[in-house]
Amino acid sequence: MVDVTRRDFIKGGLVVSVALAAAAAGVPLVEFLSSERVVVGKVGGGEEKKLPMRIANKKDLKPNSQLQFLMPINPDGSRGQHPSILIRLRPELAQKAGTEFKAFSAVCTHLGCIVHLEPNDDIYCPCHAGKFDEITGDVLAGPPKKPLPQIKLKIDEKGDIYALGWK
Repeated sequence: MVDVTRRDFIKGGLVVSVALAAAAAGVPLVEFLSSERVVVGKVGGGEEKKLPMRIANKKDLKPNSQLQFLMPINPDGSRGQHPSILIRLRPELAQKAGTEFKAFSAVCTHLGCIVHLEPNDDIYCPCHAGKFDEITGDVLAGPPKKPLPQIKLKIDEKGDIYALGWK
């Protein structure tokens, strides 16, 4: 039998505790440092030159449909390739909205899943059943607390639809 003094027992317990704490902190740190990340941020401008950006032509979308595209800037103004959706509203909603076309961020404001237009319904997030109004982007149901950021649009005389920036 090995004689262990109280001091040796406490030292051993302290060493084991420190080792466990270091492992608990080290594993997530190693995963974070080794993961592939997309780094975005303001890097000296140039984003304004990418806007207005042609998204589509009116004839490319039927009523009650969507087109996915990437905005060259994020809603916070930083550079990036932000997933977005252009929606051609159903005739009854277009009349209510005063426009046929709406565009929003396609990134759910809850946990960042990609949203889409459900035919004859609302904008839907499949991750947690979030629903957004297709006219305003406001939250209708589910866990999201904030509306989808909206994109300003311009339609020229040829029917080309341009993204001008975030509202």
